[in-house]
Amino acid sequence: MPQRLGRDNCFGSISRTATLVTLGLVLAAVATIWWIARTPDLRQIDTSVTIQDAVVPALPLNKNKPLRVVIAAMISPERTANTYSQVMQLIGERLGRPVEISQRKTYAEANAMLKNHKVDLAMVCSGAYVEGKDTFGMELLVAPVVHGKKIYYSYIIVPKGSPAKRLDDLRGKRFAFTDPKSNTGFLVPSYMLAQQQKSPENFFSDSFFTYSHDNSIHAVAEGLADGAAVDSLVWDYLDATGSPDTRRTSIIEKSPPYGIPPIVVHPELDGQLKRTLRSAFSTLHTDPKAKELLRNLQIDRFEATDDSMYATVRQMARWLMNNPVGKATP
Repeated sequence: MPQRLGRDNCFGSISRTATLVTLGLVLAAVATIWWIARTPDLRQIDTSVTIQDAVVPALPLNKNKPLRVVIAAMISPERTANTYSQVMQLIGERLGRPVEISQRKTYAEANAMLKNHKVDLAMVCSGAYVEGKDTFGMELLVAPVVHGKKIYYSYIIVPKGSPAKRLDDLRGKRFAFTDPKSNTGFLVPSYMLAQQQKSPENFFSDSFFTYSHDNSIHAVAEGLADGAAVDSLVWDYLDATGSPDTRRTSIIEKSPPYGIPPIVVHPELDGQLKRTLRSAFSTLHTDPKAKELLRNLQIDRFEATDDSMYATVRQMARWLMNNPVGKATP
C-alpha cells in the first residue's frame, strides 16, 4: 500500500516551485501542502507545520456574508495562496462580497467541507468531482479552458536518463502518487496496472503519496522516487516557466485525455448565487485586471461544463471497484 507521508493534516513541501498552474488547475485543481525537504530520506519530511486559512480582504464598507472557498492540493501553498487570493478577490468584487479561502491538503478534506456546507465553492480534481457527484450530488459550476481545451492528461515521469520507457519498466521500483482521490496522480496509473492484473502493492517495491503534483515531480527530479504519475497541466506549466525539476525529468507515457479539473458547488447552494458565480467566472477574462493574471496561469477563460466530460473518469473508478486486483486503492 502506498505510504502516507505524515498525518492527514500535514504535508511535505518542495522548494523552488513555480507559480500555480491553471488554478491548479483549476484555477484544480489545490490546497495547502508541505514542501518536500531536500533529503534523500522521504521519512524525514517535516510534517509539523499547521496550515493557516487565508482571508481575501472585503471591499470597503461591505458587510455581506463572505463567499467561502476551499482549494485542494495541486501545487505548493505559498504560490497557491497568492494566486487564488487575487483571482477570488476579483470574483468577490463582482459579487460585492468578501471572500474566505481555506486551503486543504487532501481532496477528501475539500470534498467533506463542501458536503457539510462549510464552504460555498470548491476547486478539486476530476477524480474528487466524480466521487463528490456520486456521493452527495456535487455540482459543476465552470471549468477552465487551457490552450483552447478543457482536457488534461496523466504523465508517467522518470528521472532524466532513466532506462525506463514505459510504466511496465518501473516494476520493483519506488513510485510517487499524488493523492488517493487524484485522477491523474493515482486513479489513472492504478487503472493502467489493473488492466494487466497488477496493483501498486504487488507491482512497485514501495510507493507513497506526496499530496501535490509539483511535490511528485520534485521527488522524481531528486531521485527520491523512480517514477511518478502527475497532472500534465502542472508539468507543462512548470516546464514552460523554466522549472529545474522538469528539466531533470522525462515523460515516458501519456494517458488518454480526461475532463479538466472543475470548480464545483454544493447542489443545495442558492440558485441565484450559482448563476451569479457562473457569470462572474465566465466573464472574468474580459476584465482588464484579470486578463493578465489568467494569462500568467495559462488559462484562456472559464466556461460552463457538463458531467459527460467526466464519464471516462467515472468508468475507470467503477471498473477498479468491480475488478479489484490485490488491493488497488489505499
